[in-house]
Parts: sequence; C-alpha cells; structure tokens
Amino acid sequence: KPKETKRFQEELVAALPGISSVLSKRLLKHFGSIEKIFSATERELSQVNGINSKVAKRIKELISKKY
Repeated sequence: KPKETKRFQEELVAALPGISSVLSKRLLKHFGSIEKIFSATERELSQVNGINSKVAKRIKELISKKY
C-alpha cells in the first residue's frame, strides 16, 4: 500500500516542531526518506524552502537529545 506508506511518512515528519504538512512533503521530496531527513545537517535542512535555521536547529536538537 504505497499511498498509505507515504501518508504515514508525511505524518511522522509533520510531527516535528515547526513542520507543517506542506513542509513535510517538501522535506521528503528533497531528501527521499525519513532516515535521510534525520541524518541531514542543520545546513542541509535549511536548504529546503520554508525551513529556516531556527527550525532546522530545533529539529536536530530534538532528534539528537537523550530521552
């Protein structure tokens, strides 16, 4: 069910702080996978239209912060 998988991917990325459903799709199109989004640097994230350095920093902090 490729459509369902895409929807789950979009929803997961949209759960990140400062990320709307539109930005979620842009990130997924730009990087190709959630894994690549999560491993991207702040600079790489901020190259996506609509992602400023502040949002990129918050994403990286959330991903790398110890639970």
